Amino acid sequence: MKRSIATIALSLTVAVTGAPAFAQSADPGKIAELQRTLAGNQKARPSGAKGQCFTGTFTPAAEAVGLSKSAIFAKTSRVLARLSVGGGNPKVADATKAVNRGLSFRIDNGGSAETEFVMVNAPINFVKSPDQMLAFLQARLPGADGRPDADKIKAFTDANPETTAQGRYLAGKPVPGSWVGVSYWGIHGYTLTNAAGVTRLVKFKMVPVGGEVGLTDDEARGKPADFLVDDMKARIGASTAAFDMIVVFGRPGDEATNATQQWPDEDQRPTTRLGRLAITALEKNETCDERIFDPLNLADGVAGPTNDPLFTARQPAYAASFGQRN
Repeated sequence: MKRSIATIALSLTVAVTGAPAFAQSADPGKIAELQRTLAGNQKARPSGAKGQCFTGTFTPAAEAVGLSKSAIFAKTSRVLARLSVGGGNPKVADATKAVNRGLSFRIDNGGSAETEFVMVNAPINFVKSPDQMLAFLQARLPGADGRPDADKIKAFTDANPETTAQGRYLAGKPVPGSWVGVSYWGIHGYTLTNAAGVTRLVKFKMVPVGGEVGLTDDEARGKPADFLVDDMKARIGASTAAFDMIVVFGRPGDEATNATQQWPDEDQRPTTRLGRLAITALEKNETCDERIFDPLNLADGVAGPTNDPLFTARQPAYAASFGQRN
């Protein structure tokens, strides 16, 4: 279901309690405001500021209909996608290793059958809740000298060691040599429901059809600052810009609310392919900027985790960010 930004903004009513460490319910609008402050108050997204809009198609696999009754698995659909380089700097070099890569896409099957995903090239997030996100940002605000307080950051990190896990994951991987040469994860636990009412806990992952494309540190240093778009143009021309959507299956007792943790032996679990996302053309960035990519916008048969505070806060936070940059 399509949502206007004005409608989404009505949900921005969560109050900050002023607790000394974590607010009891961090205001998504405040989070977006602090992200923007730390990014230098630029008229760009405070996260994933550098990116490119694309169009494409999603073609479901035969196995998908047995797992989900969602209309997106009934026929080939149009896709609007945005690939990005993490952080709030719209001029960040494409080969920067310390920031994540993002994939956001909207599968449009017509009518009320839209489904949207926001993914990153790591299986975990760097925070598990809006409260932790707010504290993470507050710890990094500059002091009177215009610089962040290293002691304050260390104190936060010591008290929240899980916030370093995504950074360690990215540091241990090669620099992505292509936006379609790296896997992306939905990080949250989702529920699929089929026509018979059978439900399965899953995590979504987008796997590059052409395999992983990584750069050595020396190769990365030799790359132009903006090489990713040119790489995509070549791959689109060769029809090699595509991902397989797979799901990893959950088990009883799996943690469904902490996005900073993978499930036990998650990388070795059985998977099923649900379809293929093909990127077929560049699109003007204004098309992706007209609306947010709303991960709560899911067609019947795919459901997000209602008890995961980070997941449910994404929509109002993105709406607030949209309002601030417009």
